[in-house]
Amino acid sequence: MTMRPGRVHALHGFIGSGKSTLARQLERELPALRFSPDEWTHALLGADPPEDLYRPALAALLRLFQAQWVQAACLGTDVVLDYGFWSRRERDELRALCAQHGLDLRLYRLQASDEVLWSRVEARNARVSAGQESGSVWINPWDFQQFRQHFQPLDPDEPCAVPGSR
Repeated sequence: MTMRPGRVHALHGFIGSGKSTLARQLERELPALRFSPDEWTHALLGADPPEDLYRPALAALLRLFQAQWVQAACLGTDVVLDYGFWSRRERDELRALCAQHGLDLRLYRLQASDEVLWSRVEARNARVSAGQESGSVWINPWDFQQFRQHFQPLDPDEPCAVPGSR
């Protein structure tokens, strides 16, 4: 009996685009194993970690997650990567890794206007401050603008799915 490898569901979108919401939905509906670095960094460092701690912790988590999600997918479990995949380089590396292991990749594009994105972030920040939402990190307006400069939308040659299509 040949086992089918799991499918990799990767979410591409900027802060506030709905990645975590879709990740939780896919986790329930498929079902799948979900990897959300924000939840882990929040658990380890709090909702507003200092930059000098956040970056190394995130890098270590992503390395650890990769070993786990690749193994899970190779064993037949669908996985959801709630990362953002902001750069073309990250997406190309993901495609290469999936191809190397014979894994089917579904890349979802989530997008909205900056006004909508910031409105969602403000609402999330309020829930985090009120202790009503755990697993999210605080984003201030300056960081939002700085991060925006590093976000690279999908190029026309990058295949993707839109939420709701599987």
